[in-house]
Amino acid sequence: MHQIVLEDSVGRGDSGDMGKTVVMTLRLPAEVARGVERLANRFGHKPAQLGTRLVEEGLRRREHPQIDLRDTTAGRVAYLSGTRLAVYWVAQAVRNGISVEAFAREHDLPVDRVRAGLAYAEAFADEIAADLKEAESNRNWLRAQEASWRVDGKNRIAGSAGGRREAAR
Repeated sequence: MHQIVLEDSVGRGDSGDMGKTVVMTLRLPAEVARGVERLANRFGHKPAQLGTRLVEEGLRRREHPQIDLRDTTAGRVAYLSGTRLAVYWVAQAVRNGISVEAFAREHDLPVDRVRAGLAYAEAFADEIAADLKEAESNRNWLRAQEASWRVDGKNRIAGSAGGRREAAR
């Protein structure tokens, strides 16, 4: 058996800060400890940080079994299990006026799964707000890139058409 001391909090708390931490020593089978160390090294974390995150996510999964936490370019994001629907997106759609039943029907989901996503969004409101903010930032960046592409594309088309006209003279 190996010991890992969990002393760092790495998850986003509902209050947005790390709050108080408590040192807790866990005895792990050697292979589990090696797995934690390998994963921590891969992501550039200390084993204690990763262990804390894994314990926190395990507790979340127990409380919210219809939610998956997935690695994305924006970090860990909650999704309705078995779907490609992020919880922040479901919560936003319902806040914008679609009923839970209509959302479930539109996406061919059980109503209970949509409600489970909303319960998660309520339990981790700060996390969902941060996910929404990140998604909006990404949308704004994509719009700017698309606008730039359209302007550049029009300039290239205009420039190449003008060049062909001059060559034909």
